Parts: sequence; structure tokens; C-alpha cells
Amino acid sequence: MEHTQEACAKRQHVQIGARDGLLVHCLGSIPPAAGGCVAEFSFTLPAVPPDTRTAVAITLLELDQEGRAFPRGMRTLLLPAHHGARPMDVQAEGVRFILPAELDLSGDGVRRLVVQAESQYVDFHARCDMRE
Repeated sequence: MEHTQEACAKRQHVQIGARDGLLVHCLGSIPPAAGGCVAEFSFTLPAVPPDTRTAVAITLLELDQEGRAFPRGMRTLLLPAHHGARPMDVQAEGVRFILPAELDLSGDGVRRLVVQAESQYVDFHARCDMRE
């Protein structure tokens, strides 16, 4: 039995040479399989210090009819530093999760999702004088 999503998939063979370094290829039209959905999230990191990169993890869970949570994906991002003179809000958009219809646990067509997000600074510029 062939998986439904694979049956609808469009397969193309592409090649890239060892010295090319860049592959740009148009996949053409990819019609969506029946059902499923895409969940897209955006967020703001408030008051990010200058010259500080920020790591972000977003986890998506789906609840079944009894409220049990099932993982649907995790995205990790490294947001680049800004170079302003003072802390500023940094916005991120377009963090997507693809939710195939085969994983729908709702029973009534209303998918119940839980999004968990956390962030931390990767760089820090604190200095401590260790004087005797």
C-alpha cells in the first residue's frame, strides 16, 4: 500500500556539481494533498540587546479528544543580531508547520494545537573584573 502523501508527490531529479555551490530549481506546481493544513506563527522578542543573537525553539503539539498531547514538530531558529545603539524589539515571521490530514486526532475536524516557545541569548557581552 502506498502512502497517500507520497502518491500525490511530484518527484524530480536534480544535480549540483561539486564546484557549483548553489542550486536553484523550480519545482513547478505542487497541488496539496486532500486535507491537512499549514500552521504559521510569528512572534516578537522584546528589548534584544545590540550585537546579540537569539536562539528560539518552537514546539507544536496536537491534542486528541481526551486532551492527550502528541508532538507535531519542533523548529529551532537563530535570529541574527541587530547593530543598533540600544535594545530593540526583533520580529520574526513565517515559522511554519505542516500538519498532514493523516495525523488529525480531532474526530470532529477541529484540530486543537498547543504551541510552546522559548528563547535565549546566544551571545553575551558582560565583563567582570577579577581583582585581587
